[in-house]
Amino acid sequence: MSTRTNKCVVGLRWASIVAMGALLLFSSAVRAAGTPAGTRIDNTATLRYQLPGRPVETAVANAPAITVAKLLGVAVTWLDAAAPAVRSPDTARPLAFVVTNTGNGTEPYRLVRADALGGDQFDPKPAAAGALWLESGAEPGFQATGPNADTPYIPGVNDPALPPDGSRTVYVLSDIPAGAPSAGTGRTTLTATATTAGAAGASPGTSLGTFGGVQTIAGASSQSSATGWYLVAGVSMGLAKSVASVLDPRGGTRVMTGSVLTYRLVLTFTGTGVAEAVSVSDPLPESLTYVQGSLLVDGSPCTDAADADGASVAGNAIRAEFGSVTAPAQRLIEFKATVN
Repeated sequence: MSTRTNKCVVGLRWASIVAMGALLLFSSAVRAAGTPAGTRIDNTATLRYQLPGRPVETAVANAPAITVAKLLGVAVTWLDAAAPAVRSPDTARPLAFVVTNTGNGTEPYRLVRADALGGDQFDPKPAAAGALWLESGAEPGFQATGPNADTPYIPGVNDPALPPDGSRTVYVLSDIPAGAPSAGTGRTTLTATATTAGAAGASPGTSLGTFGGVQTIAGASSQSSATGWYLVAGVSMGLAKSVASVLDPRGGTRVMTGSVLTYRLVLTFTGTGVAEAVSVSDPLPESLTYVQGSLLVDGSPCTDAADADGASVAGNAIRAEFGSVTAPAQRLIEFKATVN
């Protein structure tokens, strides 16, 4: 009776080991990453027992060796913090994406861009310099030339092979067509697909075959896409001049000889993009004389001399230099003049 009981225990332990092996194989198939593909899992259980008057005996149960399947997975993410501002036309403008292997085995990925997406105002075009580029790692950001130049991508030749959890930055390089409207957007999608045969379009859990003794399974994302977009810069500028206040010699607000007028100029920039070399010149008529030391720009006092503050007065003419201004924005100039 004791012998039968012990055999039953051994049999139950064997069944438990087989079930555990099946669970391990299933778990590797549903995780995005984890135990590396091709890992061999061996498991041995040992039973020790003793019958009355007998020496200790052992029984060993070996589960069949299990090889972890390769689970395919990939994720594509657009990296740019905001849509790059471009001109129309424009050339060789990059969008940055990152391709990440979310599977558990090394896999090369085929890269494809798509530009005719709809829902935007223009279609970016593959750049004449090359439609897709791979980050070389020598210098952050896109580099077309020089010692740290990135690598042009050639499908089927240098498909990026990524280890589990490995990633590669990919640049979509576009030419912007003429005629795109101000503030218009142009969308582009980057798609990465595992190159294992049958991965494209395969349902999650589909077995794609055995390669090198390792079963390969389509994951939840054997193919992944992300969309980025460009924004056509368009800046409108306006200038308004007004008399903010009047102070006459008697403390009133009448305009007469000796009255001091406070002038206010407001520059308004609307839209998107950058206005360059912005400057304002305001020559006063002979009936007015600039009040020395009264010049303010954006509320801060400026000297009358041509110096680092960018504002100056020469020959009864006020001038302010703003350089590049990113829209939307507003700038303010104030000064005083006396009525002659």
